[in-house]
Amino acid sequence: MNMHENTGPSPVAESAPAPKERKSRAGWLAALFVLALVAWMGSGYYYPDQNQAVEATKSKTREPFTVEAFASRAEPVVEFVAAEGQVLPDRTTPVRAKVGGTVETIAVKKGDFLEEGALIAKIALADREAQRMQAEAELARRQGEFDRVSGLAERGYATAAQVEEAQAELAKAEASLAVIAQTTGDTEIRAPITGTLDRFDLDLGEFVAASAEVGVQIDNDPLTVDVEIAQQNVARVRTGQPASVTFITGETRQGTVRYIAANASSATRTFPVEITVSNPDRDIPAGISAQVRIPVGEVPAHFLSAAVLALGSDGTLGVKAVDAENKVTFHPIELVRAETTGLWVAGLPESLRIITVGQGFVSEGEDVRVIEAKPDDARREPSNPAITPPEAEPMAVGDGMLDNEPTAGAPKTSPARTTGSVRASASPLTSKTVETAALTESSDSNSPRARSLGEEPSIQLLQQRLRALGYEPGPIDGLLGDSTREAIKKFQRDNGLAVTGEVTAKLASALFATATAGAR
Repeated sequence: MNMHENTGPSPVAESAPAPKERKSRAGWLAALFVLALVAWMGSGYYYPDQNQAVEATKSKTREPFTVEAFASRAEPVVEFVAAEGQVLPDRTTPVRAKVGGTVETIAVKKGDFLEEGALIAKIALADREAQRMQAEAELARRQGEFDRVSGLAERGYATAAQVEEAQAELAKAEASLAVIAQTTGDTEIRAPITGTLDRFDLDLGEFVAASAEVGVQIDNDPLTVDVEIAQQNVARVRTGQPASVTFITGETRQGTVRYIAANASSATRTFPVEITVSNPDRDIPAGISAQVRIPVGEVPAHFLSAAVLALGSDGTLGVKAVDAENKVTFHPIELVRAETTGLWVAGLPESLRIITVGQGFVSEGEDVRVIEAKPDDARREPSNPAITPPEAEPMAVGDGMLDNEPTAGAPKTSPARTTGSVRASASPLTSKTVETAALTESSDSNSPRARSLGEEPSIQLLQQRLRALGYEPGPIDGLLGDSTREAIKKFQRDNGLAVTGEVTAKLASALFATATAGAR
């Protein structure tokens, strides 16, 4: 019985395989965990992040930005070559004493207008009268001697040589008298030309030397305007062309191109040109400055406000417009004239829908919603320059540019422009600037500027842009309310700006940059 029990299986022997079964299950669990981890990590390569999907959905569902645009049509504009110069008299002639002597008479004073030949002063004759009488007596004696010798020769009592000698002495006496008479006449100092005695320095009893200058006479009719024309424009100017001359006094006269230099100045590479201007009353003085415009042709141009201008992606100055499909297009321009009321620009199509409000918030190729504006809205500065963010530094209109004005009979759709403006506007054409509109930075919410922003349409544009970028500004009502301020703060925080909740230039620039990046 005991032997039978010892030969049976023991409890220890029956439970020995259990550890192997547990190890097998742990291996399978580890393998499944590794596979799950690999699958989870690999899913990132095939499935976009949820946030990216949300952003993509938002970008696809962005509402078109609202802009204002107006239909502009080019007008024929007379093109001018413009320059500045100095007014010169037609003639400047010195007054000289022909003979030396003592001044005994002065008939005029400095500043008098004198006709040619008018008596100015007289030099004392001194012994010239005695010399004249002596010369007359000598002439009479020689005349009598010649008559006597001639009579004797006729009767054969005088030779031909004697007659010739008497005749020579007679001619010599006549010449001496003529010299004395001429010298006596030269004691009178007379006006050499018709004009104003501009300088005169002579006193009674003063001794003057022969050929000494005693004054200067100036003839201001006609006047000569001396200007310098740039080498790129001189080929368009011809002698005989009409020219409009505006003097520094404000008066404008018509003149004619009289002279064009054949050789440029070695220092400036410009060509001296002279314009003659009639001045019959001599009321315009010489020596003053003048502006000259010489018409050289016509060019189609649009008249726009400077605030409409924008910069292209390559820094080119131009305007943003919308095509028939309401897509934003960019057109480079050529500045042909700058005035106080706006700009004449060329290089655009004959007709174009130009964006006047919101061009700073849209980029080329972007779809927009267009509100048609009146043409006059693009011909005046906007009431709130904050609509357009700063896109460029002010651009100077340099010298030598072509000036233009509307052709007579062209449609008068632009406001009246100042006359006499040659280099951009009322001032001489040398110093005009074309400025794009810029936001006025303000950090004080109580300032008048900050309060006015809430009442102007620019806030509505900012609200639209914020909503398009995924920031909820509340109702698009043009008011700077709490919701709008919170959206601004969130945008400022996300873009590393000072969190103020106010509308600033940096905010507008960041909005524009973000919108441009999103469009691209």
